[in-house]
Amino acid sequence: MKQTLTTIVVLLLAVACTVVIVIGISGTEKNNAGDEIAQPISSRIVGASSGAAQTADKAVEFVHDGPSQRLNNAATGVVTWLPKPGDLVEFGTVLYAVDHRPVVLMQGSLPMHREIAYKISDGPDVAQLERHLVNFGFVLDEATTGDPTDLTVDQHVTPLTVSAIRAWQLSIGLTSTGIVQHSDVIFRPEPVQISVLNAAVGDSVDGGSVLSVVLNP
Repeated sequence: MKQTLTTIVVLLLAVACTVVIVIGISGTEKNNAGDEIAQPISSRIVGASSGAAQTADKAVEFVHDGPSQRLNNAATGVVTWLPKPGDLVEFGTVLYAVDHRPVVLMQGSLPMHREIAYKISDGPDVAQLERHLVNFGFVLDEATTGDPTDLTVDQHVTPLTVSAIRAWQLSIGLTSTGIVQHSDVIFRPEPVQISVLNAAVGDSVDGGSVLSVVLNP
């Protein structure tokens, strides 16, 4: 009897050790989702582009009538993805990526000039960002629903604004920090058409301009 109990205890310990080892191995599995950020992340990221990473040379140009404008770049790093000259870029769409981090086009007349985060000073740039978050379904608009618990689109960052920012970041493959960096967004009053690439994939950038757009496409 004593020998039987000993055998049972040994078997139970062996099973327990096996379970611990299996859990330990599965818990160390790497998540490589971030590797995909260089590519378009959702169906609304890139408009006319085929979605493949471009290896275009500098100053590749789209022939068009009228002037174009260089977009100021606030990102620092290596260009990892570009659209093609002639591509139409809608709001909510990635313009280009630096270090696999997308730079997104949003609607607004005021340029992105600072980091947007909880407890920053009020400003119209906050209202522009909140309007985008509402328009793209990341949060409900109190003015539409009449529900005071929904977001009030104004110039003030609230915890609900931060929650919507987190949802937006997850949708484009970014870490959900609730903070919009200066380099994450380019505001424009209208969608844009790419006219010239001022950098190529693999180029290092620190400010300057990555691409130019047609004025009033």
